Amino acid sequence: MQTLLNLLLERRILLAVFTVVLGCVVTWGARYTSIDASFDSILSEDDPYREQVDQVIEDFPPSTSVLFAFQPIEGDVFSFDALRAMEELTDRYVEVDSAVSAGSLINQRLNAVDADIHGRDYLVPALEGLNEDDLAAIREIALADDAITQSLLSPDGDMALAVIKYRVSEDTQEARRVVGQSVIDLRDSLRERYPSQQIYVLGFALFELDSFNAQIKDRMYVFPLVVIATVLLKWLCLRSLALALCVFAVSFATIGLTVGTYGWAQIPFNQISNMGPLVVLTIAMADSVHIVSVYLQNLRKSMSKLEAMRHSLEVNLKPVTLATITTTMGFLSLNYCSSPGIYGFGNVVAIGVCWAFLVTFTLLPALVLLVPFKKVPEPLGVGGFIAAVDQLVARHGNSLFWGSLVLIGVTLALLPMNRLDFDRYSFVDKESDFHTVLTALSEKIGNDQSLVYSIRSGAYYGVTQLQFLRKIEEFTLWLEEQPEASFVSSYVDLLKNLNRAEHDNDVAWEILPEDNLQIIDYLVSYQLIQEIDPHLEPLFDADYSDIRLVVGTSNLSNVELINFNDRIEHWFGENLPAEYSYMQGDRSILFARLDRSISIQLMQGFTLSFLLITVTMLIGLRSVRYGLLSIAPNLFPATIVFGFWAVLVGELNPYILMLFSISIGLVVDDSVHVLSKYIYARRTGQPPESAVSYSLERAGSAITITTMSLATGTVLLIFSSTFYYTNVAMLLTPIIVVALLLDLLFLPPLLIKFDSWWEGRSAKTALV
Repeated sequence: MQTLLNLLLERRILLAVFTVVLGCVVTWGARYTSIDASFDSILSEDDPYREQVDQVIEDFPPSTSVLFAFQPIEGDVFSFDALRAMEELTDRYVEVDSAVSAGSLINQRLNAVDADIHGRDYLVPALEGLNEDDLAAIREIALADDAITQSLLSPDGDMALAVIKYRVSEDTQEARRVVGQSVIDLRDSLRERYPSQQIYVLGFALFELDSFNAQIKDRMYVFPLVVIATVLLKWLCLRSLALALCVFAVSFATIGLTVGTYGWAQIPFNQISNMGPLVVLTIAMADSVHIVSVYLQNLRKSMSKLEAMRHSLEVNLKPVTLATITTTMGFLSLNYCSSPGIYGFGNVVAIGVCWAFLVTFTLLPALVLLVPFKKVPEPLGVGGFIAAVDQLVARHGNSLFWGSLVLIGVTLALLPMNRLDFDRYSFVDKESDFHTVLTALSEKIGNDQSLVYSIRSGAYYGVTQLQFLRKIEEFTLWLEEQPEASFVSSYVDLLKNLNRAEHDNDVAWEILPEDNLQIIDYLVSYQLIQEIDPHLEPLFDADYSDIRLVVGTSNLSNVELINFNDRIEHWFGENLPAEYSYMQGDRSILFARLDRSISIQLMQGFTLSFLLITVTMLIGLRSVRYGLLSIAPNLFPATIVFGFWAVLVGELNPYILMLFSISIGLVVDDSVHVLSKYIYARRTGQPPESAVSYSLERAGSAITITTMSLATGTVLLIFSSTFYYTNVAMLLTPIIVVALLLDLLFLPPLLIKFDSWWEGRSAKTALV
């Protein structure tokens, strides 16, 4: 070790220059970084059903669309102001980039029966010349039409939807963002012109745009806020602006190296991995604070600056190395998860942790030794706090030990109350258009989710075969009996409606035609309608062999959605003839299954990383018993917080479970420093009580300052525009704080009790 210390100190200027040059070269790669705000950056790469969904999308090319929702402040949508707003949208839809069609109540065609009765093709005639009685009649027709109330209108008439379909020439993120921005511009214009109407928009292009803008906003405002707050905190804690800036310089260089590495590798950041550099910032600061804290303590003992730095490096080299290895393991365990968003985040932080280790020992000593002192600063009142903790442990260690055990036991018993479930829209900003429209679709129309299936006849023009259609009808009737289904839409329904209209609206004829030629005739009729209304979704594929069936659902969590789909698949298995087959065709199930599968993967990854970290601690501390004792302060902070979470919330989603691996990767740093210094004191012959006092004196201030920095950085994420970060703020902050409390108030009495018992047992054995 002395050879390495000599190299770090005697060649510190050369190492610092090398680090700066290397940092500039690697950081240059940050120019090539990009942001992937699409759903593909989160979806699992190995889901076996993903190919099915892609195939169905290829067979039934959907016209991408955005949804406008009109909700009058007073009354319903059957007023001149509301209808004029929809009419203007229908006229101005071309202002949306790449728009191809618009559909609303204004251009909604009447069904064949109503068209004959009322003598017109469209629900709403020209608005000029209409009176209030005409509007009341239109309202009556619309509310009586199930097809309209299941798609464009709430049953009470207080909300109407309009759909603008678009087709971009190249399906890129940039093109979708342009579409999203043009939609927002049109929405804002309509809001200004019709202040009596609440107008909202919804669509994947908008969701992606919001996600992209949120990440940009966080980088511009939240991240600088975290940096400024942590630097000020370091200044306050270290009582030296120069040293705080040294710590920040190391952390800033680490971020540059991390982001630059990703840029050179041309790996885009996504909604989750975008948080990685911020975590790297706090870890890099933690490494630096340990070095600087012991350095200042040594200066106050009248050591020279070089001697103080040598001793600080000697004391911290092993625990910082061990903390780097274990932290890297914790974050690399996220690679056990198949979601690119989650394992991408783990990789970003793991890379940053390694860079932080390098920069801490090659750049920080040179910077710190250049700082002149007229008077050695005394770090914050943390020293007094640690002295008080030492006294508390000495006087009430027994109470602290048993009280902590009770808390741990109670929260462990509460853990099973948590359930693995997730409503993937629950994280949406309550003030956003997205949340407003989804809530309305759920409460007013009952259609905030849907399941799509492609049922394959296996024969060319199979959609005209009566036997195949009857099987689809049987499936549709079964679905309509299921409580989860708010509506079912398929080609069979269209045929039955056309057959009824063909026979003077006689309900007795709302059945499938028996004549195959009649079925083909209806098929031709539908194709003519589709040419007139290009916004209609395809009901069958290009060679007329497959039928696309849509099941509308509402207010289903992931578990409920998966259970419903499982029953549907069971029905297919029991009732679908061998010559027919089916495929899933919607991402709703992909997301639901993703959340379930990655939840399991995250727990498996956490278990593996925890075992590896424990083994590493055994080797690094060169002690089996202390390595095993390290489990307590590393594992229990998360179990305590998640025990309380079970009582307060009780729902675990993947992005919360991810915090298990994150937390153990972060909190292990504190326990490593406490244990390493305790072991050092014990090996010099000090009794357990004195060794605890030594470890608290040497490590207590540093871990307190680093915990304050970590907690400050995470709690400020409450102001983030991205829900993943607010999740971190809600759960990771208390985990970090609880970890410090366990390291200061539970681990010391545990060490004293265990070593006293161990030595007493050894003494008895020796006597025997």
